[in-house]
Amino acid sequence: MGSDQREMMQLIAAHQSRLRGFLRCMLVRSNDVDDLLQEVNLVLWEKADQFETGTDFWAWSSQIARFKVLNRIRAYSRDRLVFDESFVSELAEVASERTELFEERQEALEQCLRALPPAQRRMIDLRYIESKSAIAIAEQLQRPVGSVRQTLYRIRQSLLACIESKLPTEPQPSASGGPS
Repeated sequence: MGSDQREMMQLIAAHQSRLRGFLRCMLVRSNDVDDLLQEVNLVLWEKADQFETGTDFWAWSSQIARFKVLNRIRAYSRDRLVFDESFVSELAEVASERTELFEERQEALEQCLRALPPAQRRMIDLRYIESKSAIAIAEQLQRPVGSVRQTLYRIRQSLLACIESKLPTEPQPSASGGPS
């Protein structure tokens, strides 16, 4: 396998969760997501020679996914609930923005987790990586359960503040959707 093929495989693999989320936002039938993701992956692989290294892989792959969704929706045309293409395009824009925000939040979380003191990081790992209950953590750390719960609460609050401080601040849309 050549380095170009290996790089394409890595790019496709690195974007799977974002593509899945993108498709999930645009498809009415959730059971279509995995099927369509496989179709998108196949097209990405088949058209790999058309991708220019160094350009935005997400933009290229999401455009392919968008066309696949539009084709799938055309196939739904005999069903009652069919969205027109302009609505799907608008939905694709929103889905793309949301997946980008998710990735930004995920990166911020990873940075904030790395900045935690070792004892706090250990407690978070016990709770969320090892899926241990507060009771099990308290037993393992030989601490009162209430203390463990309070510490986890404070760590979560600290992580939330840290994440929010790392994200760009943008004006939030008003409830009516227009400028306030």
